[in-house]
Amino acid sequence: MKKIFNTVLLLGMMLCVGAADRLAIAEPINKGGMKPQDIEAVWSMLEASVDGGYELISRSALKAMMTEIGLTTSSDLMNLNSAQKARLGEIKTVKYLLVPTVSKFGSRINLSLIMVDSSTGSIDPDKKASETFNSLDELADKLKDTLAEIGLGMAPKKRGISALLSPVIKAHHAPPYAGEDFNVLLEATLLNNGIKLQGLRSVARILQKNNIDNLDEVEPAMFRRIGELLRVDYLIQARITRFSNKFSNVYIEVTRSYRKTCIGDIEGSIQIISAQTGVKAGSIPFRLNVDFSDVEDTDNWTVRDYNRYLIDRVMPAVAGAVLEVLKK
Repeated sequence: MKKIFNTVLLLGMMLCVGAADRLAIAEPINKGGMKPQDIEAVWSMLEASVDGGYELISRSALKAMMTEIGLTTSSDLMNLNSAQKARLGEIKTVKYLLVPTVSKFGSRINLSLIMVDSSTGSIDPDKKASETFNSLDELADKLKDTLAEIGLGMAPKKRGISALLSPVIKAHHAPPYAGEDFNVLLEATLLNNGIKLQGLRSVARILQKNNIDNLDEVEPAMFRRIGELLRVDYLIQARITRFSNKFSNVYIEVTRSYRKTCIGDIEGSIQIISAQTGVKAGSIPFRLNVDFSDVEDTDNWTVRDYNRYLIDRVMPAVAGAVLEVLKK
């Protein structure tokens, strides 16, 4: 009998140690302009999106808890007196309360979130967020980012796949096709080395569908959104700051003729961005000068041939450095 009791006790201790903190989401407080169905929609979105390792309790359990300490609406949670805080601390069914506040001005919706520690009835100053959205649809799209700010976002899932974003071209003399040629060659090189990638056409189509076209100076929140849309772990983006092929005619005295020469120059960096955080995981600089006098059989080359050769020559070093970061 004692052995059975000890086994049950040990099992109970193990379950307690592994148990997640319980979290309740209060009904959003309407500060004006929101219809009842909109409030219900926001409440449901929060319940579907919150994670962060917490166990979510039901609405009915929350209502019973509030009734027990004499609260009737979510607004009451914002103005607890000392007696109510003490009563709240006695209730063991929930560890934290998430209290949302929403308001609407014209078509714009403001959402504020605070976390109340039920053991003290105090607001956690590090777990507060406030965002403004153009519509309920935009709120639904960006809610996970807002929740992530206060530690309530979904745990990131490793998908084992990356995506190439359109290069940012800062070189004045770069031809219009330089970015595309660079990405096509980088894609082929990475695929040949076992890196899984979203197809370039698929990436372009998804971003265009979501009206994302300017990828220069993008904020971390936008990179996280792009990562979610593409369902990838990493975003890879080239920045080309120098790209030129300078041609000149050199007089050869021995043959009394002119010879066309060309000096190629390419410089930039590869940014590798975590799709979960939107923060750079690596920045790889590159630069290469090519004297085409040392390259054979260029007599019939076009300008594009010279440009492609320049990209082709710099690619092994670029791809090798990218592979090191992605395979860590």
